[in-house]
Amino acid sequence: MVADQSAEGMADVAALTDRWADWALQEEEGAVFMPEGGAAEVNGGGEGEEETWRVVGRFLTQKLVKLDFMRQVLDSVWQPYVLNGGPWAFENNTLVCREVMDRVNPVDVKLDMIDMWVQLHDMPKGYTSQAILEQAGNFLGSFVKHDDRFEGASWLTFHRIWVSIPVDRPLRRRMKLMKRDKTTTWVNFRYERLHKFCYFCGYMGHLHTFCLQAREAGIPLERYPYGPDMRAGGSRSAPRAVGDSWLMPVGGKPQV
Repeated sequence: MVADQSAEGMADVAALTDRWADWALQEEEGAVFMPEGGAAEVNGGGEGEEETWRVVGRFLTQKLVKLDFMRQVLDSVWQPYVLNGGPWAFENNTLVCREVMDRVNPVDVKLDMIDMWVQLHDMPKGYTSQAILEQAGNFLGSFVKHDDRFEGASWLTFHRIWVSIPVDRPLRRRMKLMKRDKTTTWVNFRYERLHKFCYFCGYMGHLHTFCLQAREAGIPLERYPYGPDMRAGGSRSAPRAVGDSWLMPVGGKPQV
């Protein structure tokens, strides 16, 4: 009888522990997730197993993310080029994600940079060399590559660079460029697929209506240093219908 009561007590403690763990996860500011499959798949399985995409990420938000609904939405739009097609977002909250390399624990992957295309506007003629584009990229964060598909075209009005941008500092609006004659000009930045960010402090992850700095400053919106013109224009492709499966099905194998 004593043994039975002890076993029941241990079961109650285990149940409470599981419930506490669920509550603790819900209190986190971001959501960290990766495709279904478990640690064995992330760290490399046995021979003969199918290769999968291994990604870990978090959302730049302080709100609770509806994980089931988020998975359905991203399942509909993600493609095999998921890491090159971003930045992605759910409910306008930017997703910071990175590939998990072999033999790397997902919790050790740093999620402090986001890769995105940035347009460089108002660059003077004769100052668009690879070296200058790299300097601009490193001014923004870390230069990765530039879009050279239309290089040399007379109608080209801006240049595009793929940059890893730190999420723990404000976005940069522009860069002062010094010419050979010692005069200076401003190169203005426009961010493609830029989601929620603050018009006052320039940080991604919240709006100016919820910014403590903006509230304390008490200045009108039209005097904020940032604005919607930070977003690059252009149309986007139509969204895919919910249900197109690119993520790994629960309990199944990835579709190819």
